[in-house]
Amino acid sequence: MPAILESAQAWAERLRSTTESTSVLAELTERVELAREGVKLFLQLPFPTLGTANAEGRDGLALTRFVPMVMKRRGVEQRIVLGGASSPTEVYQPLLKAVGRSRKWVKELMAGQIQSVDELARREKLDGRSVRRLLGLGFLSPRIVEAITEGRQPPEITVIALSRRLELPLLWSAQEEMLCGPRGFTPRS
Repeated sequence: MPAILESAQAWAERLRSTTESTSVLAELTERVELAREGVKLFLQLPFPTLGTANAEGRDGLALTRFVPMVMKRRGVEQRIVLGGASSPTEVYQPLLKAVGRSRKWVKELMAGQIQSVDELARREKLDGRSVRRLLGLGFLSPRIVEAITEGRQPPEITVIALSRRLELPLLWSAQEEMLCGPRGFTPRS
């Protein structure tokens, strides 16, 4: 048993290594099955040779793990959202840029630095309709903006979804419930 635990510890350390983790994971992965409801991983953790082999004739421990997942559309791309994933997600740059621009535009309009949406559209070299659609993003709840800057927004929240498809309420709590349901956004980890 001590030799087995020592071997498992060595594999765990190699998996934590930034230089080795990919090759070690490939070494340990026996098979991966992709299904509509999730991913099933079959791993083979080798043990030091002890003279005993498993059913396949290999020394080691066979491990199986099922990870639930959901396919979500985000703009033109399809995203895989794994259940129980706790790692930080990637910040969606087009959405972050659109929110930043719209907040700046709202500030300029309210301060009187720009007199109209048409003037703003000419300055930005955009059509007035696009500017009007994007201006709504300047009134997003601070919690939604924070989630977007940290990449914690649901994957289906895109620039197009927020500016064209959804009629966002002005009340921040209503926005949060509409976009993320009654549970709201996931808290920072």
